[in-house]
Amino acid sequence: MKNHNTSYKILWCLPFIFCISCWDSDCKFWNNNPSCCEIKELLYHYSVVDPVPQKYQAAKFIIDNIKGHYSYAGNQIYDYYDFAASLLSDSLLSPEQQRDSLLFITYSRFKDLPKDRISDKYLISADYLIYNIDKSFEQWSTCPWASQLSFQDYLEWLLPYKAVEYQELDCWRDTLLAHFGSGLDNPVVNDVEYNTTLGVADMIRSQAYSSMHRYGLYTRSGLPLLSSYLLPRQTFGNIPDYALVGVLALRAAGVPAVIDETPVGARYTAATKWFVIKSDRGEELTSEWDLSTMIGGGFFPYERGPKVFRNTYAIDQRRLQYSKKAKYVYPFGLCKKDITDRYFLTCNIELPIDRSIRKSLKDKYVYIASAVRNEAEPWCIVDFGTLRHGKAIFDNMGREVLYVAMGYDGNGLVPITAPFILHKDCRVEYVSPDTVNSPALDKWKNNTL
Repeated sequence: MKNHNTSYKILWCLPFIFCISCWDSDCKFWNNNPSCCEIKELLYHYSVVDPVPQKYQAAKFIIDNIKGHYSYAGNQIYDYYDFAASLLSDSLLSPEQQRDSLLFITYSRFKDLPKDRISDKYLISADYLIYNIDKSFEQWSTCPWASQLSFQDYLEWLLPYKAVEYQELDCWRDTLLAHFGSGLDNPVVNDVEYNTTLGVADMIRSQAYSSMHRYGLYTRSGLPLLSSYLLPRQTFGNIPDYALVGVLALRAAGVPAVIDETPVGARYTAATKWFVIKSDRGEELTSEWDLSTMIGGGFFPYERGPKVFRNTYAIDQRRLQYSKKAKYVYPFGLCKKDITDRYFLTCNIELPIDRSIRKSLKDKYVYIASAVRNEAEPWCIVDFGTLRHGKAIFDNMGREVLYVAMGYDGNGLVPITAPFILHKDCRVEYVSPDTVNSPALDKWKNNTL
């Protein structure tokens, strides 16, 4: 394991040390072929040591999809987390000063850190996966607020060892439960909320919100704090930060939860990510905002957007095929499920493409971009489609949005249609490219992230 030689690193890593045993001499961390050894150990454990068929299937699910997940490579991330820990413990600094200091250090020393990543299959241990499988399986089997889940639901809503990429592989289930789960030891017993999914979820949400001592929501582009030591201690952040805290705290308590997101900002809000729980009745109840709002309230009933995706552990096969076959590969995450039609009315659209334009394209894949309120970069890619029978085909697109279709010409992405409004009745109305920045079209645009 890594040599943690500072006070932060020792404290932060303690849960990890306690829950992960040492590897033997043939299966040490970072050996030449760590994944093979760890996979064999994991499957052996659930075949012989703890032969529960559903646990074995859960292990297989983790293994089959682990190639879609990744973490920071090397030790540089710990230097960043050391700096963050020292800032957050300095009572003489205001939240704004803490935020600005982290922004400065991000851009001066760590801006390229996300480029240095490694697949989890080379990083993770069998013991760590056994810890997560056993912990989540016990909750699914014993917690009244998780018993409504089918096994397939359990695999996505409770089991995964991480909720977002780059999340640290620490014992977040124990750490966050210790921070936010004290109410489980002394619940309010009544005939309404007691032992219900929503009742427990709102108790966890409320405790997380009241104990984190937030000083406001800030727009920031520095590296997020993705360790369970730092997540509860941040006094600033944005909505995605607190949505992540929400989903991890809920899963730590055995509450089924996932993160949904939009690729562009919602029309008039900053809600780009939020968490969702699966209730006792199997309903998907959203957080609407972040930790500060009740779960299950109205989800911005006046909003429209181009796409909504769910962060999943399973690899999306459509995106996997695209990543293998596309000549130009846009950085779409592999583990995102299109659930736009659960939030908005959608349309499948087929856009005729001029023959001369088709001949200039070097790929069958085409792209659709949503207009955003940013004159310097007015378009944001939100999904891909295919070019078939002379038409660019896109499925499950949100209505009442200004779009443009794009294609790969061998050098980069270029427009292949005029901008168009997809109206509420699925009618396509083309507009002049010269009018895209006109205030008259603002109501069809979304915000940048």
